[in-house]
Amino acid sequence: MDLVIEQKCPTCGAPIVLHEADRLVGCPFCGVRNYMVGGTTLRFLLPARPPAGISAEDLVYIPYIRFKGCMYQCQGHEVRHAIIDTTRIALASDRFPLSLGLRPQAMRLRQLTAAAAGGFVGRQVKLENIFAQAVKMTALFMLDRVGEVRHRAFIGDTLSRIYLPVYRKGEAIVDAITNSEIARDSSGWDDLAAGAAPSRKEWEPRFLSTLCPRCGAQMEGEPDALVLHCRNCETMWEEEEGGFSPLNWGRVPADSETDLAVPFWKVVLRQENGGMLRTFGDFLRLTGQPVVVRAEDEQRRLSFWIPAFKLPPASFLQVAHYFTLSQKRIADGEPGELGTVYPVTLCRSEALQSLKSVLAEATLARRDLFPRLPALELQAEAVSLVYLPFRDAGHDRIERQTAITIAAAALKFGRKL
Repeated sequence: MDLVIEQKCPTCGAPIVLHEADRLVGCPFCGVRNYMVGGTTLRFLLPARPPAGISAEDLVYIPYIRFKGCMYQCQGHEVRHAIIDTTRIALASDRFPLSLGLRPQAMRLRQLTAAAAGGFVGRQVKLENIFAQAVKMTALFMLDRVGEVRHRAFIGDTLSRIYLPVYRKGEAIVDAITNSEIARDSSGWDDLAAGAAPSRKEWEPRFLSTLCPRCGAQMEGEPDALVLHCRNCETMWEEEEGGFSPLNWGRVPADSETDLAVPFWKVVLRQENGGMLRTFGDFLRLTGQPVVVRAEDEQRRLSFWIPAFKLPPASFLQVAHYFTLSQKRIADGEPGELGTVYPVTLCRSEALQSLKSVLAEATLARRDLFPRLPALELQAEAVSLVYLPFRDAGHDRIERQTAITIAAAALKFGRKL
């Protein structure tokens, strides 16, 4: 489930409501659109409702790490996957709940700002350890899963920090939302409260103007879009290190005004002497495809075609596999006018993380390839964003050149991941 967050408009201060994945923030009062930059981790508060006599300054906020995304794991001779959506406490303590359960999804959260009163306890456990605990709760670690894990990747992930407000009442530690006891023994509370720090300005998200850096026109995008489009100068922009950077992009012209332009990351691999994946012919041989490798395949640079949008794990691997295998049938894109556009919701860096998983999914000769996965290096030489035309077939979207199908339900579900 998605999180719902309250915060103030950075331009006029009016209250606005966002969903967890939203980055393009539009204010219904002043009409200004800003792009939110969260830095390393967005931080949210569960709303406290302390009784009379307990002030906001008396509250101590306990940190929880929220993981949401898709896990891919090459184990034995299978590519397994699971959706992870969980919270785990970031303290080395058994006095507080291990998880927040469904609270973050059921309640409206608040964006943490520097004005928030109370003390905030810092993370005491490494993210790697917290993540390992969360992964062990998935089906990937069921007892019937056997075989050595050759590769693991977490794709399309959302990482945030959610704070649980608590206070001390007598000798008990009390949940400041329900005002019920969490622990009857408050020993160690003084040290915990003394180590809690006030909120900091750098914990707040920052906002960028959505005027095109090149021509000054208003850029467009869906609320959850990671790439903004300027239709005035036909440029694409992604946030990078606190600012907008231009993207190399192209589009294959649509055959109909009703076609949907769907984005893909075209990842051209670096060609290095001695590498096992330099050409499309190498890819066909390594993955054991039942086709004749032609001379033109030996000359074609290998590129992976990764969806630039989130999909359910099985659909994501299947779509990336089929488009990578069908790359000879895909025309070279070039910048130009776009019609209806599907938003980019999977960033370039995560597309690169998915390469080994896609290669493993495409491989028929898994007994030969899987032992080589840990040492295999897939480095990108060039990455571009290419929009491909999909026609509407009711319950499906069908790509014009390859006839590859994506279920409309998979696209809809992907927007919630």
